[in-house]
Amino acid sequence: MARPRQLAGLAAAAGLGLAAGVHAAWAAGSTWPASSRDELADLVVGRRPFPSAVPTLEVSALLVGGAALVAAHAGYLEPLRRRAPGLTRLGANTVAAVLIMRAVAGVAISWLSLAETAEPFRKWNLRLYSPLCLALGVGSKLAARPHTI
Repeated sequence: MARPRQLAGLAAAAGLGLAAGVHAAWAAGSTWPASSRDELADLVVGRRPFPSAVPTLEVSALLVGGAALVAAHAGYLEPLRRRAPGLTRLGANTVAAVLIMRAVAGVAISWLSLAETAEPFRKWNLRLYSPLCLALGVGSKLAARPHTI
């Protein structure tokens, strides 16, 4: 039976992987869930223009790497964790810290209006993006807990 740490790691890694896929689709030209690149920029970036394919793919790659580190330390990529347990734990903790900081910054930017952003972004940043980052960060942090025998 999977332990809570493993389940949290699996959920966080799956969420990060899904986010990576969405970013890769955007890099390839998809405008989902919007109808145009400008509308997508207003919705997910908060300003125009939407970033080019290269930085969007870089975000996708970082999300894939984060998912792998979290999954590895949670016990789903056991060969990687056994070869570098300190690295996978440090990586999962780093992923957790970045996501939690993104959640806090997202609330500050949108709720406190610390930056000029498009209204659709402010709305969805408070309703979805920041809470999702917080959930993925907490899941990653739980996955980063030390292994016990």
